[in-house]
Amino acid sequence: MPSPTPSPAPKRIALACGGTGGHIHPALAVAERLRAQGHALALILSGTRPAERHAAESWQGPLLRSGARPITDPRNLLAILRCRAFLRRFRPDVLLATGGYTSFAPVLAARSLRIPVVLHEANALPGRAVRFLSKHFRVAAVATSYEETAERLPWARIVLTGLPLRQSVVDALAKARASKRPDGPGFHVLVTGGSQGAHGLNTLVAPLLASLALSDRNVRVTHQTGQADLAEVQACYAQTPQQVAVVPFIEDIGAAYAQADLAIARAGAATCAELARVALPAILIPLPTAADDHQRLNAQALVQCGGALCIDQSAPPEQFAEALRQLYSDPLLRQIMRDALADLPHPDATQALADLLLAAAE
Repeated sequence: MPSPTPSPAPKRIALACGGTGGHIHPALAVAERLRAQGHALALILSGTRPAERHAAESWQGPLLRSGARPITDPRNLLAILRCRAFLRRFRPDVLLATGGYTSFAPVLAARSLRIPVVLHEANALPGRAVRFLSKHFRVAAVATSYEETAERLPWARIVLTGLPLRQSVVDALAKARASKRPDGPGFHVLVTGGSQGAHGLNTLVAPLLASLALSDRNVRVTHQTGQADLAEVQACYAQTPQQVAVVPFIEDIGAAYAQADLAIARAGAATCAELARVALPAILIPLPTAADDHQRLNAQALVQCGGALCIDQSAPPEQFAEALRQLYSDPLLRQIMRDALADLPHPDATQALADLLLAAAE
C-alpha cells in the first residue's frame, strides 16, 4: 500500500496593501484562505486611512504600518527601512503586493532581501505602481483580474486569476443570487458609489430617481451615499420617504443586491466583480478622475457581454434619464441582461491567487 503524499509544508507569506478597499480587500481575501490552510501570515499597511484602520482592527498576526509614500517622496526611504526590518524578522517565503503607491516600499524591501514578489492588479488597466514594479524589480508574476491587462505588461509573467472576494462576500452574493426574486410590478434600484460614496454620482442620480419614485409608487430606491452627502441626498428624496432608503453605508450588500432590479454604480473592480457574480443589470458611471480612466475599462467587460450600460458622468442628464427610463419600462431587457451576466465565468480567484503565491514560495 503506497504511503500517503505528505502535505506541503506551511509557508510564511507577507501581504502588502493599503490606501483603499480596492487594494486591501483582495489581500485580505487571500489571507483568509491561506490562514485556513495553515500558513503563517503578516500584513503591511501604509497608514491609517479608514479602510486600513478597519483592516488593522480585524487582523490577527504580525502587522506593520509602514508610513509608505510615493516612490519620489524622500520620506519613503524610512518606509523602505521599516519594511525591510519587518520582513527580516518575519522571514516570509513570498510577498504579495496589491498595487498602489503603498506597494513601493514593501516590494523594494522584499527584493533587497531576495524575497520573491507576486503583484496583483485588480483593474483592467494596470496602475503605475504595478507597471513600474513589474518592469524593474523582477517579480515572480503579476496576477490579473482581466485578460486584456496582459497586453499592457508585455515584460511580465502574467497569470489570470480573477479578483479575490472575501468568503463572507462570496457567500452573501451566492445567497442573493439564489434568492433573487423575479421581476414583479415593482422596480427596485440600488445606488452605490462605493463605501465612501460618490458625490458626482449622487448629485446626478438622486433627482432623477426622486422624480421617478414620485411618478410611480411601485418604485423603490436604496441609495448608499457615503457620510458626506447623506443629508443632501435625503433632502432630495423628501417627497417619497416611504419608497426610499438613504444610508451612508450598506452592511449587508448581498441582501441589497437580492432586492434590486437594477444597480447604478461606479465601475471599481470589486463592484464589477460583484455585479457579475450576482447577475444584476447595471448602469455604470465610471469615476472621471480615476487614474488613467481605468474604471471605464473595468466596465467594458460587463458592457460587452450585454449586462450593463456605461454612461459618462459628464454626459447630459437626459442621456442618463433615457437609459433609466428604458430599463425601468422593459422587464424583458433586464432579464436579457441578467442572463448575459449569469453566463460569465466565475472562477475561484481567491484560491487561484493563493496557489500562485504558494508556487512562488517554493
